[in-house]
Amino acid sequence: MRIRKALGALFLLTFNCAVLYAQPGEPCGGTDPDAVCPLDTWVFVLAAVAIVFAFIHLSRKQKSLL
Repeated sequence: MRIRKALGALFLLTFNCAVLYAQPGEPCGGTDPDAVCPLDTWVFVLAAVAIVFAFIHLSRKQKSLL
């Protein structure tokens, strides 16, 4: 049950960030292709995968210590 809640919260946070930083069309409104833009959504997907992997690894390690 805790895993389901943690994954649900992680999904909602990741989805929220993906919606806020998504870039439709030209980067930064098409004014300058070399302009500094917000992070792409794949960075948040990679971060979410890393968090899930760390959570699973640490929970397995804790179970093996008990």
